Amino acid sequence: MRTIITTTGTSLLTNTARELKKPPSSVTDEEIRHFFEQTGAAKASAETNSLLKIATSNDEVVLLYTSTSEGARCAKQVENYLKNKGWKGLRSRQLSLEQNEAQFERHGLRHLVDILINEITKAQKQQREVIINATGGFKAEIAYTTMVGMIFQVPVKYIYQDFQQPITFPALPIVWNIDLLVEYESFFEWIGADYRDSLEVEQRLKAIPDREQVQALLLPPDADGIVLLSPAGEILWKRVQQQRQIAEFLEDPTPSQVPEADKISSSLDEVKHHYPKGTLAFAQKLAALEAVEEIIGGFFEPTTMRRVKKVDNDGSIRVLWADNEKAANITIRTTARGQAQTLRFCDRYIHPLLDS
Repeated sequence: MRTIITTTGTSLLTNTARELKKPPSSVTDEEIRHFFEQTGAAKASAETNSLLKIATSNDEVVLLYTSTSEGARCAKQVENYLKNKGWKGLRSRQLSLEQNEAQFERHGLRHLVDILINEITKAQKQQREVIINATGGFKAEIAYTTMVGMIFQVPVKYIYQDFQQPITFPALPIVWNIDLLVEYESFFEWIGADYRDSLEVEQRLKAIPDREQVQALLLPPDADGIVLLSPAGEILWKRVQQQRQIAEFLEDPTPSQVPEADKISSSLDEVKHHYPKGTLAFAQKLAALEAVEEIIGGFFEPTTMRRVKKVDNDGSIRVLWADNEKAANITIRTTARGQAQTLRFCDRYIHPLLDS
């Protein structure tokens, strides 16, 4: 079974109004149903045209519609038409998207992102193949549904009005960079949990070395001085959370075959290279972890904040080990594989050592 998540717009209503040569507001539901039957599903609306080419009557189809009376009417008519044609797995969900500039980015797009990710996660837990159909709805929806699809590795399909077959933006076999969100996880966890006042956000940002990069994932303060994650920031933060949920069901990585005494690189001679105090002791604790294969010293940074900086798909983890004067980059190679397993190993074993 597959789940087809479909954004829906108002093309059915505007097409009917054009055919009848009357304002959309005066078109009745009966006229829409008649238009469907007379014109055919392929020409009546963008949603049914795309679904007939992407989905089958055996698929689960989730129709996402905007919170306008026109959007609700069109989604209901599309759902009724498909049900009458024998499609059984149909559901509709309302988005907080409306033609309101003030709320579109701050709430509407973020709600779209939340629902998309919620539906993707639910379907994947049921072992379903997921496809996003981004043909209908606001044009801005295409950009964000495509972004969600790429980051969550779900294909996105779209049919341009003059095309006969869908264009597919495939799920790319790459791991998206979530290092910034992992490095400053406490900040993103804090700001993602509630509405935050701009003065408090500004105060917290002062303690973050990569302030400008973090700020790029936030929306400007609204009229009430409230700061939220941007829709793009929301997508990336949800991806981190999803990987952690996946990690709960994973086993620890396999033990390394490298002897413990050989895991620490000679570059980590803290006396010779003036590493922060306790560096060698920290490296020895890392070497005692079964899945660790190699510990390599790196360049220094002018900070006293210990933290994880990078979690790679190949099982490598880069951390900052610091004393009260400076910090050193340390790369830890492990037998973990994949973002989820590496994050799990990092959370379970590396974070406690950094905090000790």
